[in-house]
Amino acid sequence: MTKILFVNAINEHRRRKVETRYPSLGTSYIASYLRKYGKFNNVNIIEAGQSLSSELLREYNPDLVGISSVTQNFNIAKAIAAKIKKELDVAVIIGGHHITALPNNLTEYMDVAVLGEGEQTTLELVEAYEKDELDKRKLSKILGIAYRYRNKLMITPRRELIRPLDKIPFPARDLLHLDRANIYILTSRGCPYRCVFCSSSFFWQGIRFFSPSYVVKEIAEIIEKYNVKYVNIYDDLFTVNKKRLREIVRLIRKEKLGQKVEFGCLARANLVDNEVASLLKAMNVKTIALGLESGSDRILGYLKQGSVTVKQNENAVNILKKHKFKVSASFVIGSPTETKEETLQTLDFLKRSKLHSGETYVLLPFPGTEVWEYGKQTGQLNDFMNWDDFEIYLEENPSKRVILSDEMNREELLSILIRFKKEWNRRAHTHMVRQVFRHPTKIIPYIWKRIVNLKTNSQL
Repeated sequence: MTKILFVNAINEHRRRKVETRYPSLGTSYIASYLRKYGKFNNVNIIEAGQSLSSELLREYNPDLVGISSVTQNFNIAKAIAAKIKKELDVAVIIGGHHITALPNNLTEYMDVAVLGEGEQTTLELVEAYEKDELDKRKLSKILGIAYRYRNKLMITPRRELIRPLDKIPFPARDLLHLDRANIYILTSRGCPYRCVFCSSSFFWQGIRFFSPSYVVKEIAEIIEKYNVKYVNIYDDLFTVNKKRLREIVRLIRKEKLGQKVEFGCLARANLVDNEVASLLKAMNVKTIALGLESGSDRILGYLKQGSVTVKQNENAVNILKKHKFKVSASFVIGSPTETKEETLQTLDFLKRSKLHSGETYVLLPFPGTEVWEYGKQTGQLNDFMNWDDFEIYLEENPSKRVILSDEMNREELLSILIRFKKEWNRRAHTHMVRQVFRHPTKIIPYIWKRIVNLKTNSQL
């Protein structure tokens, strides 16, 4: 039986550990699909960076390796692929958002790229390997891949998406290192909106849903197997279909799952109303995240293609706070024509808002997005960048990190970003003080968290 190793390429040195905060459900879905439809049960999943050891590779001793990578880690993925070829000389498959957008980034150490949704494509590639047909003269029949043949990049027609999504079994969480206090679940793939900075809509080509019964069965299994207290619904947009939301809530209440676990989810301001808030409350959702992006209507209209206004953002926060949710949000600054005054409008919005927590990012033009195309047209970007310069957090790589701002230089952006962070830290401090007074036993974790925050801020 073919031994398969999936490697999620991560940056082990990223200070915030955001890499390991969200376990990769992508490779675990593929693993479960291989198990069900191909009876390939000898599968392992690891997270690794450039320090991936030869000893670990020899311990797993795979016949075939699949690497998954986002843009900011693609240099790491390239190094991992080269090491695997050197150490083991086995077939290497690369997948994920980055290679899907830029298949021409396939290196000599990567045999095949899986483009887009990976379950069925990976299954066919493993089956071809089993038949000793993973030959570049025979790959043309497999849809949704890229490979090099005689120094030419070959790209086969895109594969149709899996419908219905319920064909895919629950992800193989037994192969992941899970934080049982906070487990993630996906109830859909994709998003109907086309925000200019989001690569998800390009990757998934629309939105599809797991059925309400599938979703609730998966939640029940998570509770039973892992005894969790909190389930984070990590859809791009969980609340997009109100009819479906009603049915999910009905089934959760019928099975009394809301009495056993709390939930968190993402929502969109223009879709938030009192009915949605009431449904989420009935489901036992405690925290809701919103992508508010900007306090300037002009910039918000650019980022979200005119689908939402600042007033709708404000109303959504107020409705959710009225229903006593913890509301977090993300903001994006540094759009191409955004002025300093418009950026400060976003800071003012944050200061007057009732938001509980959140983060502020400087716009990143990921491949496959509209802002990526803008950057290419203006000559600021190309298909063969140094992907280390796509670090999510500007302060992690302030001198080289990619920015597209025409109106503010990186020093100005960093200065304003620090003002945002001070406001977020102030809110975190206020929240922790309240928690400490309500729960005195939390005083030691609180003090430790403050020390960590002070150390982090001193490095900005």
